Amino acid sequence: MLVLAAGCSGSNSFLRKKKTSQDIPLPPGIVAPREKLQNWQKLVKSATSPSAKSNVARQLEEAFLKEDDPQLRAELLRLMGQLNLPPSDTLVERAKSDEEPSVRIQLCHLLAKSPSGSAVSVLSELALNDRDQDVRQAAIKALGRLHDPRANQVLAQLLRNRDPAIQYLAVQSLKQTTGKDFGMDLKQWEAYVYGGTPAGESQPALAEKASPRY
Repeated sequence: MLVLAAGCSGSNSFLRKKKTSQDIPLPPGIVAPREKLQNWQKLVKSATSPSAKSNVARQLEEAFLKEDDPQLRAELLRLMGQLNLPPSDTLVERAKSDEEPSVRIQLCHLLAKSPSGSAVSVLSELALNDRDQDVRQAAIKALGRLHDPRANQVLAQLLRNRDPAIQYLAVQSLKQTTGKDFGMDLKQWEAYVYGGTPAGESQPALAEKASPRY
């Protein structure tokens, strides 16, 4: 009985011991996600000259195009933003249609910091049409950071959106791109963007002060 009990106890303790991912060896040629991320981080930190940054940017873009893990694709875009170099059109086109919202959000951040030639059109498309609310908001804020007059028409369209959060963000971005301040008077903003004659600049409206910060 004692022998059987001891044997059962040993067997149960073995079954209760859980294997971690570190206990399971990866197949040859497969790199763990954490190791991938650490390698990319080291690459970015090592790039101190313009030529080195360009070289690292190319490596990160190649990794992005081949990466299957959506979280790692988002991390790659975040790391690219630290290089302050505009992404290639190929990468932008791939990222804007990525199924993972966090990847599209990181693309917005990347284009706001280092805009490519298609930044305004890509961000406008995401701001107007993306199915994810967080992506749309990230795109609207990115349009404001570009300080590009071409973004004003898109931001003016968003003033007519029924969502108060979208309206609010569009106004904040218009303030950045135009240097004007008509508070939350949407009609004055539209008049200004479309060439009208607004009554004049105002202090932030009460509705704006009560609106949440995004």
